[in-house]
Amino acid sequence: MNEQSAAATSPVTIVGYADEFSVQPGQDINFMIDTASEVYMANIVKLCGGMPDPNNSTEVPTKLIPADCAGEYKGRRQTTLAGSYAELTLPPEWLQDGEFSVQMWIYPTIPKYDNEQTIWSACSTECTDYARLSLTRDGKLAFSLEAAGGKSAGVVTDQPLLAKEWYFVAVQYSAQNESVMLFSHRYTGWSQVNELQFHTEKAGFDYSRTVTEHVLLAADIDPGKKGRTRCHYNGKISNPRFFCKYFNEHQLREFAAGRISAADQIDMIADYDFSKDISSTKLWDKSSGSYLGMLRQGGVRGVTSYNWTGEQVDYRIAPEQYAAVHFHDDDVVDAGWEVDITWKIPQNLESGVYALQLEADGFVDYIPFYVRPSRGTATAQALYLAPTNTYLAYANERLFKLAQDYLDDDYVLPAQDVYLDEHAELGSSIYDLHSDGFGVQFSSRLRPMLNFRPNYTNWRAVRHFPADMYITGWLERQGHRYDAVTDEDLHNEGIELLRQYKVIITGSHPEYWTRPMMKALEQYLAEGGRLMYLGGNGFYWVTSLDPDRPYLLEVRRGNAGSRSSDSPPGELFHSTTGEPGGIWRHYGYVPQRLVGVGTTALGGGTASGYKRLEDSFHPSAQFIFEGIGENEIIGDFGYASGGAAGDEVDRYDLGYGTPQHTLWLATSVALDDNYQFVHEDLLNTMPNQGGSTHPLVRADMTYFDIEGGGAVFSTGSINWAGSLPWNEYDNNVAIITENVLKHMLTKEKPASTVNGAKI
Repeated sequence: MNEQSAAATSPVTIVGYADEFSVQPGQDINFMIDTASEVYMANIVKLCGGMPDPNNSTEVPTKLIPADCAGEYKGRRQTTLAGSYAELTLPPEWLQDGEFSVQMWIYPTIPKYDNEQTIWSACSTECTDYARLSLTRDGKLAFSLEAAGGKSAGVVTDQPLLAKEWYFVAVQYSAQNESVMLFSHRYTGWSQVNELQFHTEKAGFDYSRTVTEHVLLAADIDPGKKGRTRCHYNGKISNPRFFCKYFNEHQLREFAAGRISAADQIDMIADYDFSKDISSTKLWDKSSGSYLGMLRQGGVRGVTSYNWTGEQVDYRIAPEQYAAVHFHDDDVVDAGWEVDITWKIPQNLESGVYALQLEADGFVDYIPFYVRPSRGTATAQALYLAPTNTYLAYANERLFKLAQDYLDDDYVLPAQDVYLDEHAELGSSIYDLHSDGFGVQFSSRLRPMLNFRPNYTNWRAVRHFPADMYITGWLERQGHRYDAVTDEDLHNEGIELLRQYKVIITGSHPEYWTRPMMKALEQYLAEGGRLMYLGGNGFYWVTSLDPDRPYLLEVRRGNAGSRSSDSPPGELFHSTTGEPGGIWRHYGYVPQRLVGVGTTALGGGTASGYKRLEDSFHPSAQFIFEGIGENEIIGDFGYASGGAAGDEVDRYDLGYGTPQHTLWLATSVALDDNYQFVHEDLLNTMPNQGGSTHPLVRADMTYFDIEGGGAVFSTGSINWAGSLPWNEYDNNVAIITENVLKHMLTKEKPASTVNGAKI
């Protein structure tokens, strides 16, 4: 077993990502690498556990795996182009008639910004002929034209646009009367005076031979860097229309009011309807030309348009009121890097957690992935379910900026966080905000995820993937055979995947579950399956994986739950699946009903241990506490804030559906006021919601059997995993975990099982 380390203060010199979280024997996995180093070393390793001493070292226990892809590689740079935009396929000769009009509704979210923002652009193949509608740095609308020979003209509005208001905007050009025109009318909001802006300038251009190659929304082509975009726009755009005609002010007022005549439509080139096919990246033109558009690098759909009345909040019922796309200059759906290394998974490689280990100029990085059994087969009785949806939701989160609220002033950022702070183009987590202050709703795995690393320590010590490595490390150390799969695998295969296993073991924070996953788990338990829920704050957020882009996760926070941002009014429903967002308990999947406990408090700072309760001495629970003293505190140690009960915690609650026969085994000794009661359980604002005073701010350990042979053991705390490896896995947290797994593996199932519906 090898141990590699990377000093916490060493700068990141190499990063990368894989094209999959999970692969089967015989499949290829591709790795994309970026480094400024001339050469780097690559190896395949099995990750055999978490950091043995995370407070002092980022060493990770690994086992070298023979691989034909191992060796020295020449380094190269890869570029990530962040920022969503739309590409429209108008006919290349559409500017040649000598007149054109482009009209749309816009909703700028941050009109005054650090750089110009392009709303619409069109340019020729060599970018010599150009048309562009943009927002200046001081928030004014600007329409500019350029042509071969150095000719240019432009017009700018007198007043800046307001943020978060809808405007009808039109830009036009006529070669016949040599007129450049910009029309703007605020569509929403009260105003003291008429805010219509109508500006014209004299200019003459010859576009009779212009061939347009690029027509974009929310960006323009960078003429100095072929294939790259620039000046990305932040805000919404709704239903752009294109005409080969120049209209007068009265006609434009009619268009702004939604009135367009049949005669005007004769001169229409394209009329895009963003309300059609909202779940896709396609933008449909409803004119006779049918010029398809495509979203690139993101863009949020299922968002309210200028005509939203508030009478419907489901875009599927009133799609015409959701005919908009919200663009951001920091959207990232696919980093788009080229493949550097490919490895075919050997047929005989055992299931588990692996990584491509990279070393460049003294820094070691890991790109983790899971090797699962071939579909339809199992190689063990126990299944470890990796919470990859949670890893994806938190991918590249910048919450470390809040670290000083919990840590000493001398706290030093891990190298990965320093790198993230310097590389905004790698995208954010759904815990962060976009440049315009709106919450991030999508997260992609097709980019480097700097905190999805076994040698990463975040602002709460050890959390998520590094903490979950203690669970698989415990399985490895104890010699338990297990298979490993991911949330994405369960989402795709459902109950057929789970049925193959006697026991399912979760990670420490299985927070983000899709509906297919929830349905599969409850059916598995009803059919006699056993679950070890070794975490906290599980089964919490409604989550979607895009059917067409399975690497893309969507979460809409709604207006309840412990969240990092609110969903804007009317924008609760997921664009990828049509599901309403928010927390699962509001849609009948109450965690207490499913696993006995549910989220009750969130906090930080110091964690605690558990004390045994009366039910822990019940004959049915004796197997759990074999080797544990009557008054022994469980888990008053650990690599996650110093205790097994902490971070985000769950409670036993019969009122929320905890099964009546559940054994309430143990509860946290004490949590301080850094832990606060979840506000979704509060009907009114009131004092004394902290751990020192509120009786429901606690972590509860539970166990219950299910008719037909099923059983659920829950720890009710994220930090349980961080206490498992303490004293080299020789501790009472590890003893209890071992007792439960052995019992669930050997417990006899009744001859008849229950095929129950919803629990």
